[in-house]
Parts: sequence; structure tokens; C-alpha cells
Amino acid sequence: MVELKDNERIDYMYSDSLRIIQDKTAFSFSMDTLLLAYWAKGLIRDRDKVADLCAGNCAATIYMAYFNRAHYDAIEIQDEVYSQAVRSVELNDMENRISVYRDNVLNAPKFLRKDSYDVVTVNPPYFKAPKGHEVNPDRKKAIARHELLIDLEQIIAVASGLLKMKGKMFMVHRPERLGEICYYCMKHDLSVKMIQPFVSHRGENTNLIIVEAVKHTGTDGTELRDAIEVHDQNGEFQPIIQRIVRETDEDRAKHDAKGKYYFYVLLCNDGSFYGGFTNDLEHRLKLHNEGKGAKYTKARRPVRMIYHEQFDDKRLALKREYWFKHHSRSWKEKFLRDHNIKF
Repeated sequence: MVELKDNERIDYMYSDSLRIIQDKTAFSFSMDTLLLAYWAKGLIRDRDKVADLCAGNCAATIYMAYFNRAHYDAIEIQDEVYSQAVRSVELNDMENRISVYRDNVLNAPKFLRKDSYDVVTVNPPYFKAPKGHEVNPDRKKAIARHELLIDLEQIIAVASGLLKMKGKMFMVHRPERLGEICYYCMKHDLSVKMIQPFVSHRGENTNLIIVEAVKHTGTDGTELRDAIEVHDQNGEFQPIIQRIVRETDEDRAKHDAKGKYYFYVLLCNDGSFYGGFTNDLEHRLKLHNEGKGAKYTKARRPVRMIYHEQFDDKRLALKREYWFKHHSRSWKEKFLRDHNIKF
């Protein structure tokens, strides 16, 4: 069971498919987070490496990871938010695909491999903080909104350094910073290829943009798209936004129609644990107790199944099995206790 701290709650994304731990007194993930994640996830392949800079509680990271099998490295500097990110990843059983680092994005090249990422996503602080400028007295909120610990050029420079050739950066930002974004991208070998504006209502000025930039490619061919309207006249989300924030019945039906695969844990007769994979839990347990399931369990019968997780993708279940097996006994005990398993 994932522990909640004071002032924390569990919220949901994409209907109730994803769960996020948030602080009631701090900034929660917002529409810009989901828009960034949605636009980026469409170009992320299962084999890709993705870095999420200024990741917050990993709402965007978790959203993107729901739609593919890529590996994600997320960076967040604030201790409390980092803790929420780590526990949110655990809450969604994505620990084997999302690694979270507590550090300043400026230090990313020291622990992440340069020139190796296919996609970098960025939801940076939007506002400058010149000397004497009044910022939010709440330090956590001020760091999230203002460039106190890192500025726009530094973020773009780090993103470019992490990307491999032809890799893509996706950034969500305010339209008034677009000129700077384009300038710093060109300065650091990134070419802006797509700008997607958003408006609250048709006829109003753009209040948010998503920028896609590609590393080490020609600077021509920038596509400035038609602004997407977020709300209708009644204040409800337009259909395109509804598809981003809510899983439709059609999507859920497709999800439920997929095959079921399982990662499971056995408690062996000698007290050891065995992690495995199957598409039939009952049959697999029977095989183990007949001595046909695995060489390891054959000499440790009878065995008892004490835990399992369900997946709609065989590769995810296999990755989960591999991930579990490559941890220590003490780690496995903590994992099971955290999931209220007695052994």
C-alpha cells in the first residue's frame, strides 16, 4: 500500500485509469501537463528512451507511459514533489519503466547519458524572475512557476544535449515566450518544426502553446497549426480535449478485448519467493505444484501464489517478472508488504 503524507490525496487521470498523488496545498497537474503528454505520446515508440524534465509528480510521464512501452527518466528538484512522483509511479505499477531522479535539470548530463534520448518532454517554469520581482511567497509554488533555479535557455540546452540526432523535444509554454524558445532552440542545434496554439474560446488570444523541435536538422519547414479551442460556449471541454482527459467507452472496450497476461509471485516451501509470468494463473500454479512449472520451484514444493498483477501486453508482464527477479530478498519483502501481502 502506497503511503499518503499530510495534505496529500490521490487524484485520477484519463478517467480512472491512472492515479496521481498530489499535495492539496501545492500546484496540482493541470491541462498543460496533459496536453504536453498527449502530443508527445503519439510519436513515442515502444523501443524509445524518453526524458521528462521538470517532471513534477510525474503526471505527464505516467500518462505517456500508459500508451507505449518506452523507458522514461524523469527529473524533479523538489523533495516533496519527487516523493509524490516516486509513489505515483509505484501506484501505477510502472517502477520497471519509469526512473525518477531528485536533482536540478542542470545536472542531468552528469547522470543521464548524453546524445541517447529519442524524445525529451519539458513543462518548465513559465515566468522570469528578475531581481526585485515579486514571486509567490510559497517557495514550492514559486519554484514551479518562476525561473528561480533554472532558466529557459538552460533547459533547452540540457534537452538538446540529451537528444540523439533527429531526436524530438516537446515543450509546453506561454505564447509570449515563443520568440525566446525559437532563438534558444536554434542556438542549441534544435529546429522548431511544429507550433500548436490553444485558446480557451474561439476568437480569444492564444494562451498556451506546444512546441516540437528536432535536433540537428534544417531550420525550414516550421508548421504553425490552427489554434485548438479548449472549451465550448457552455464551458465544457471540446471533443478533442475530452479524448485527452477521458478514456472513452470505445477505448476501454478495446483495452478489455486484449489478451490478459500476469506477473505473479509464489511463496515456496522453504520461504523463498519466485516471480513468474503466465496467461493462466490457476493452470500455472497447478504446474508448479506438479513439479512442471520451473526448475527452481520443483525442489521447493508445495508453493502458494501470494500476489499477481494483470497486464494487457505480454511484454509488460515479462518486463515486470524480470524486474522483480533482479532485486534483493529485502527489497522483495518490502514490495510485498507495501502491497499488504503477508508471508
